[in-house]
Amino acid sequence: MKIIVTGGTGFIGSKLIDRLVDAGHEVANFDSNLHFINKPNYYKAALKNRSKIYNKPHKIFRGDIRKKKQIEDAFLKFKPEIVVHLAGISMARPLPEFIPEMSPINMMGTLNVLEAFEKTSSARRIIYTSSSMAYGHFTQSPQSEDMVLNPTNEYGAAKAAGEYFTKLSKKEWVTVRPTSVYGYTDCANRVTQLLIDAAITGKPAWLVRGETLDFSYVDDVARGFHLCIESHSAMYQTFNISRGEPRSAQDFAKIVKKYFPKFSYEVREPSVQQVYRGALDISRAKKLIGYEPKYNIEEGIEEILSIMEKHGWKKDAYI
Repeated sequence: MKIIVTGGTGFIGSKLIDRLVDAGHEVANFDSNLHFINKPNYYKAALKNRSKIYNKPHKIFRGDIRKKKQIEDAFLKFKPEIVVHLAGISMARPLPEFIPEMSPINMMGTLNVLEAFEKTSSARRIIYTSSSMAYGHFTQSPQSEDMVLNPTNEYGAAKAAGEYFTKLSKKEWVTVRPTSVYGYTDCANRVTQLLIDAAITGKPAWLVRGETLDFSYVDDVARGFHLCIESHSAMYQTFNISRGEPRSAQDFAKIVKKYFPKFSYEVREPSVQQVYRGALDISRAKKLIGYEPKYNIEEGIEEILSIMEKHGWKKDAYI
């Protein structure tokens, strides 16, 4: 199949493209190469390492999802059968200078992608990337896809709105709700990445007391997206794609500490902005598309450190 991935240079996107190319699909990447962290060297190092270890797409389109014509031109030239929409700000709490960009990118950009998808005659299915943040505070454990969306911040609201607009499509659609994704070359200031980085560089770190998340290794998440692309049973469905297991941030830190005995971290009380989450219910994805995650956090952390050692991730990348 011909598949175009928006945000294909990103953390999940690059791993997904690697997997799709391996599976024999013809893949294009539409990406602006923008980043939303205050560590440009770190971002460049992440891109370099993704390029080193992952398969490259067959075609690259440089463009911004806020610019409708750029998306439409890319779709017209590539003629995709499947659109996977991953592009956007992937942080619930971005740096202050990027907060004004949240809705223009994550909301209006999504509407532009959806409009281009509808106009492109070759395109038959879109995979929309939502987030567990669309739920807001979890109201059950594990949290099922049938729960009412009640986001508590702009990121979650934009993701939830994108879901509703996706369901208006006259073509095939699938919505994916990932959560707490971690893995090699992450550079979105997630707690998992920050803990590992601090341990490697000998710096202190902190985490939130009682924070329980569904840590999902990026390989598992990419596998879930792949199944949503290829499975007929995925059509018109919304899936939680995660590990499906609640673990505390302190559990994650303790495992990292086993590899770095001098690593220290502070446990802080939650702020008023804290969104209380836990595990996602992944039984629907297991039943309908055969999704089976492989990595718990013990295995995921071991895999990350093994890859980093193999590919020579340098400490100066963290500056």
